[in-house]
Amino acid sequence: MLRFDLHVHTSYSQDGLSSVEEVLKAAAAAGLDGVAITDHDTTAGAIHALEIVDRVAPGLLVIPGIEVSTRSGHLIVLGVTRDIPARMSVQETIKEAKRLGGTIVVPHPYNRPRHGMPIPEGADAAEVYNSRHILGLHNRIALRRARDLGLPGVAGSDAHQASLVGSAITLIKADKTVNSVLESIKQGKTSIDVEKTPLHIYAFQMANGWMKKLKAIFIHKNK
Repeated sequence: MLRFDLHVHTSYSQDGLSSVEEVLKAAAAAGLDGVAITDHDTTAGAIHALEIVDRVAPGLLVIPGIEVSTRSGHLIVLGVTRDIPARMSVQETIKEAKRLGGTIVVPHPYNRPRHGMPIPEGADAAEVYNSRHILGLHNRIALRRARDLGLPGVAGSDAHQASLVGSAITLIKADKTVNSVLESIKQGKTSIDVEKTPLHIYAFQMANGWMKKLKAIFIHKNK
């Protein structure tokens, strides 16, 4: 069983705090076999990770990905190195992801304050455990709904800083290649090993994200 963190952000995300190099080193230090780089609305961080991983963290498998902002919430697409436009409908996003050969994971389903959505038709897996939570209600809802739909479940740290990489691990029965790992996810050859993001860190990350958004709005209005 390979150990993967399937939901990680770098400084290529607007609210990411750690560089790609720092994230890769943290993943290796955590004893992971691989990590999915899923920055918000860009694959640039994932591409950078692919370029430097052999030097920075030899033996670590990088799964390139992106967390896409649809009009109804967020979707993670794994196995792609091309950007998928934001603000499309869910089904338009899924169609484009499939065209690119991507594997679609629904992050933090049903958690509307965090841009979660109900699990849509066409998803390949659902994130049934996200380490960034307060009470864990939405994780329980996601797990129950994924089971009702017969959909594979995965976990993700949703780390926005390197120190939290590996706090939610998906165990995957697969060969150590991107294609094998993604196919095993679709087939449900997964289990999870998780811990909660400390509340004070979660609160800091949320505040940091809002400050960056407000700063961007202020700069835009004053251009």
